[in-house]
Amino acid sequence: MSSTLGIVGVGLIGGSVGLAARDSGWEVVGVDTPEVLEKAAHSGAIGRASTLKEAREADLVVLATPISKVRDLVGDLAPTDALITDVASAKGAIVRRAENLKLRFVGGHPMAGSQLSGVANASSNLFEGARYFLTPTDRTDPEDYREVAGFVRELGAVPTAVDPEKHDLLMAALSHLPHLMAAALLKVASDISPEALSFAGPSFRDLTRVGASNPELWSDILAENAPALGEALGAFAGAMAQLGSEIKDRESMEGRFQQAREAYDALGGILVEKGGANVDVAIPVENRPGVFAEVTTLMGSNNINILDLYVRHSNTERAALVLTLDAEAAHQAIELLRTAGFAAELQG
Repeated sequence: MSSTLGIVGVGLIGGSVGLAARDSGWEVVGVDTPEVLEKAAHSGAIGRASTLKEAREADLVVLATPISKVRDLVGDLAPTDALITDVASAKGAIVRRAENLKLRFVGGHPMAGSQLSGVANASSNLFEGARYFLTPTDRTDPEDYREVAGFVRELGAVPTAVDPEKHDLLMAALSHLPHLMAAALLKVASDISPEALSFAGPSFRDLTRVGASNPELWSDILAENAPALGEALGAFAGAMAQLGSEIKDRESMEGRFQQAREAYDALGGILVEKGGANVDVAIPVENRPGVFAEVTTLMGSNNINILDLYVRHSNTERAALVLTLDAEAAHQAIELLRTAGFAAELQG
């Protein structure tokens, strides 16, 4: 007998969860507007439409609505014995709400998405190889965590446990702050001259690309992560003030840019992250046909087993292929990659 999955909010992410889960044998029911549920059923993202009252009887419930609605939904689901997770990009307040209600809850945030939206653009392989944050606390039942982590693996993703508050700080620095920076830069340039943006080169366009993100979606996300984002903004303002005081000091500025280059290279350089018996090896590659096959073929022809892999993009021309390997095989893999011409920098 198959287990029942209830998805509340069957858009791009919820619909993709449904498609992947149905491929794994789950019975999937959806909660959304009638129009959305009709599209979701037609696309196969859900088996049938449902209600929130019925969904609380499911074995697992995934909350995939806009982030501003998740905390209220957590309250609407109580009381229930169902195991609950979500996909929101800010976790602290949601996790606290669920724990205060004594729900079986494990916060989640898949690092996957698309510039498109809606269930019509959902895909069963959206999460394939993607990092998927889970945010257990000391009040999380270990068996509940194992169940949600197992479900994440069924979706094709790689579960990664992180404290809710640390998750929110990470997202503030790596995702939310850059969106604010893009908005600020675009305003500064526009205020200098109405024609300024027509003169912008590729570097400015790359730096401000996320400024074109969905306004409603991002106003929701930023508001929900306001405490962590405020901390990140404070640190950023301090860093900018320090840089501003050093602008006339050529030697100092040269050192700052050298530090920045080293930090940026670390994003794409071969990096071994220790984690039990396995490690992640990130290989910087150009976005060109066949490059991933070169790496995986090199591993396979030398009997190195790839336990998992995903792609981390930094822009349209640069990416990193991240391989999860047995720790003993990682150093051999790095030597092979260096010999084959791939940049290799082992960092502890």
